Amino acid sequence: MEDYQRALIGRMVDHLDLHAAGDLPLPKLVEDLRGLFEAADPRELAVRDSFNWLHADLDQECELRTEPWAPPGAADDARLAGALSELRAWATRAAAADL
Repeated sequence: MEDYQRALIGRMVDHLDLHAAGDLPLPKLVEDLRGLFEAADPRELAVRDSFNWLHADLDQECELRTEPWAPPGAADDARLAGALSELRAWATRAAAADL
C-alpha cells in the first residue's frame, strides 16, 4: 500500500478511540470505517478481504442493536468488543505496513 492509503487506514484507530470514549455512535463508526477504507482504496485482495470480513462482523453486530427486525437480546457485547478489537489490531497493522 501507498503511504496515503496507510494514513487513511490509520485514521480508523482514531475513530475507534472516539467510539470507545462515547463520542461516536456505533452506526456512525461503522459508516466512517467503511468510508475511510473506500477512500484508501487498497488494491491488494488480501487487504480488501480481511477488512471486509472484519467490517461485516461489526456491521452485523451494529444491526442487531439498531434495526427494528433484530430480536431483543440478539446483540452480544462480547462479540461487539471482539469485533472492535480485531478491527483496531487490523488497522494498526495495516497503517504500519505489517499486513
